[in-house]
Amino acid sequence: MKNTTDRFSFILKPSIVNNGGVGVFALHDIAKDIYMELFLEDFQEEIKEKKDVPMDLQGYCLNLPDNRLLCPRLFNRMDIGNYLNHSESANVRYKKGKGYFSIRDIKQGEEILANYRDLEEPVETREEYYKGVNSK
Repeated sequence: MKNTTDRFSFILKPSIVNNGGVGVFALHDIAKDIYMELFLEDFQEEIKEKKDVPMDLQGYCLNLPDNRLLCPRLFNRMDIGNYLNHSESANVRYKKGKGYFSIRDIKQGEEILANYRDLEEPVETREEYYKGVNSK
C-alpha cells in the first residue's frame, strides 16, 4: 500500500461506470487520506460561455451560473484527472483549493471515482445523472 501518488500511479482505461467512456484506474494500492496527483501543478482552466464550447467537450467542464463553464484551457492536452467519472460510491473526494484525496483504501486496478456533487456546482446547472435526490 503506497502513501503517495505520482505520474506512475494512474492509467486511462474503459470505465466500469455505465456510459462512463474512459476512466482513471489505480496502478498500485493507495492508502486512505492520500493526495491524488491527478493534475499537473500548472494545470490551467478558463471560464467560457457555454455556447462557445462544443457539446462533446462540455462534459469535461464545470457548470457555472449564467451559462458559463469552467473548462480546461487546452482540451487537446487534458490531465488524467479530467477523466474522473461520477459515482455515488466515490473513493476520492475533492477538497476545495487542495485537490482530490482518497477517502478509503484503493486497490490496484480499481477505477478512481468522484462524487461530482463535491465540486459545488450550482444545483440548477448540474447534469441530471448527478443532481442527487436531496440536492440543495
